[in-house]
Amino acid sequence: MNVFSLATANVRALRRRLFGLVALVSVAAAVCLAALGIADRAQGATDSGVKESSANRSITVDRPDGRSDTPQLTDRTVERLARLPHVESVQHRAQASFGLLTEAGDTVLLYATTYRPAMPPPVTKSVRKDLFPLRPGEIVAPARSQGVDLSALVGREIETETTRFVRPGEGTGVSGQVRLVGVYDPTWQLDNVDAAYAADSTVIRWAAQRAGVQEENYLRTVGYDQLTVVARTAADVPGVMRSVQRLGYPAVTLQQQLDELPAVLELIRMVGQVLLGVLGVLAFVGAVTVTGALSRQRAQEIGILKAVGFRTRAVLTMLVTEMALVGAVAALLGTVLAAVLGGGAVAVLRRSADLAPYVKGWVLLPSAGTLLLLLVLTVLVVAVGSLAPARKAARKPPTDAMKDW
Repeated sequence: MNVFSLATANVRALRRRLFGLVALVSVAAAVCLAALGIADRAQGATDSGVKESSANRSITVDRPDGRSDTPQLTDRTVERLARLPHVESVQHRAQASFGLLTEAGDTVLLYATTYRPAMPPPVTKSVRKDLFPLRPGEIVAPARSQGVDLSALVGREIETETTRFVRPGEGTGVSGQVRLVGVYDPTWQLDNVDAAYAADSTVIRWAAQRAGVQEENYLRTVGYDQLTVVARTAADVPGVMRSVQRLGYPAVTLQQQLDELPAVLELIRMVGQVLLGVLGVLAFVGAVTVTGALSRQRAQEIGILKAVGFRTRAVLTMLVTEMALVGAVAALLGTVLAAVLGGGAVAVLRRSADLAPYVKGWVLLPSAGTLLLLLVLTVLVVAVGSLAPARKAARKPPTDAMKDW
């Protein structure tokens, strides 16, 4: 029987005595892997969904206020900016206020806003899967605005009232109807509070009425109130921004609140890293303690092995291999338990609208490479922890090991 086979047989025979070490290491490994798995998945979602998303590659150009030397953001401006190097697209935003009149008698003042693919609102309820681009006469409003719950009106026709310019300081109301086809999370306020997304033709018609210009001339004279220049890559953003500013337009990069993980997920990452160190300490101390205790209890067995020809190196290898096998079993059990703990943590985190996008899936474990590395390190730490007491036991002469037998 070779050393490995003997070590395997000994582990099976001593499984009850080794249960404490296995439980200690597996539970610590499970909590560590679950925390790192959630943080790793969240980071992956952030990297793929934010860092190279159109939002993170966006540069905001606002309509100049009070500066006669800066041209308006007309359709010609869009064409001019689109020709700049490293620009993928130029997306416009126009807004026009309107009133929404519900059957219950509530009036809500909203701002009809053109939709920009670079910054889609987080839709929570809709009449169809793909809402955008919107059709004329359709709007997507905040789920709740000015104390009125609009989510119950999704799919219904709603009365509207806009303003037509008559003369400076005077306007007349214009009634109409729109269909509410979706609502979004009202905490999303990137396009201002109470923005309601509508088709471009609808927004331009209302804005032209309010400005007192012909609809076909609005974009050529008044223009948009904001443009979003989308660079080809995140690395191109600084250069594109400088090019836009050299043309005389006020431009800033979009401030991304998603550059870092939310505080809860950042805390989970920190906990995982701390637990990784705790796992190492527990595995090492546990291996030292258990190996030393078992070596004293198995003094006669070690003495017999040396008496029948086993060398010190062979006995040492057997004892360390036993602990390595225990570490491997504990690591595998910890992985299974981590999958269960991760699933439970996901169920809790998905209750938060801010955290739900970061925890897709149910089995949240670290990447295969990270997982394999952690498993190997667990086995290695347990084996190293057993080395000192195992060496002490293996070096004991057969007569000393068997003197109490």
